Amino acid sequence: MGIERERKFILKTLPNLEGYEKKIIIQKYLGTKPELRVRKIGEKFIITKKGEGTHTRREEEMEISERLFRFLEGYEEEKSIKKVRHYVPLTKGLIAEVDVYKGPLEGFYSAEVEFDSAEDMKNFDPPPWFGLEVTHRKDLSNYSIATFGLPEDIMEKFSNRKKGEK
Repeated sequence: MGIERERKFILKTLPNLEGYEKKIIIQKYLGTKPELRVRKIGEKFIITKKGEGTHTRREEEMEISERLFRFLEGYEEEKSIKKVRHYVPLTKGLIAEVDVYKGPLEGFYSAEVEFDSAEDMKNFDPPPWFGLEVTHRKDLSNYSIATFGLPEDIMEKFSNRKKGEK
C-alpha cells in the first residue's frame, strides 16, 4: 500500500503542451468508502482504492484485464471522466500531470503534482501558469466532479474557455 501526497490546481492558462508525453484517460467511479475507481490510461487498465483525505491519503492500485475493466465500467456515462493527461516536467524532478478534460467538462484544466515527502509538498512553489490551489476542496476531487459536476464558482471561471479560449 502506498501513500499519495499531492497538490491540485486549476490552471489559469495551458502551457504549450507540444512535445510532452500524453495519455488518454477514461475513468469511472464505483464507490466512495473506500473510493474505488477503474481507469483506462493509455493501453493499461487499473483499479484503484483510495483512503480518506485531501493532501495525503492511502492508495492501492492493481492492473486488471480489459474485460474486467469493461465489466466494472458498466453501461452508463455517469460517474465517469474523460481527459487527456500531459506530463510536464517541473523543477526538482517534479512532474505536473496536466489534465485537459473532455465531454461535459470541456474547457476545464487542472494540474496535480505528486511528492515523495510532506516537506517537499509543503515547500513546493507552483509555476506562474498554475492557478487556484484546490487540493483541500473535496468538491473538486475527480470523484466529485464525475458524480456531481463542477461547482458553480468554478463553472463561472472556465465557461468562457468552451468558446475556444485558453
